Amino acid sequence: MNTACRVVIFVTVLLLSACSTNSVHLAYDTKSSTLARTENAPKVTIGSFVDQRGETATWFGAIRGGYGNPLKKLEATPSVSAVIQSAFMDGLKARGLLSDEGAYQLSGVIKKFDCSQYVRREAHAEIEVHISDRAGRQVFSQTYTADELEGSLLALNVGVFASVENLRALAEKSLTEVVDKSLDDTSLRKSML
Repeated sequence: MNTACRVVIFVTVLLLSACSTNSVHLAYDTKSSTLARTENAPKVTIGSFVDQRGETATWFGAIRGGYGNPLKKLEATPSVSAVIQSAFMDGLKARGLLSDEGAYQLSGVIKKFDCSQYVRREAHAEIEVHISDRAGRQVFSQTYTADELEGSLLALNVGVFASVENLRALAEKSLTEVVDKSLDDTSLRKSML
């Protein structure tokens, strides 16, 4: 076997070994949130969150190589819609608004939720939140967004050296920001009075 053939085989093995899928946990971060508790606020149940991202149910991000190829994929456990539903449930609970038999139900549509690192890390969330009364009439609907960007254009921790944990944490930060924006929105709160 000649040297050129060995180099091609070595590079192919190196590239294939660098590709991986990582199942990661995402959650609402109550520590980084400023919780606005309201006394005598109506109780809210949690409804479903429909995933309209056009992606598989678990995929939400990737660390990319020099040609934009995904080297490390990030997938949510068990699914993105379950993770987002759980984050809103935790946000309601932290504010003292969650109940099994509330007067209102909070549900939503996931328009966008992803993260990526080519050189700099970025994460995006766009979630349409709905409030319905007991009769099922929608009393409120609003889309909330969060866009996070961090890192330097001169970073050395990119590609195979990039951290899945750092990108996961940035996605979690964008999710927490959307939950906080929506649950602390005075318009949303007033719709339940």
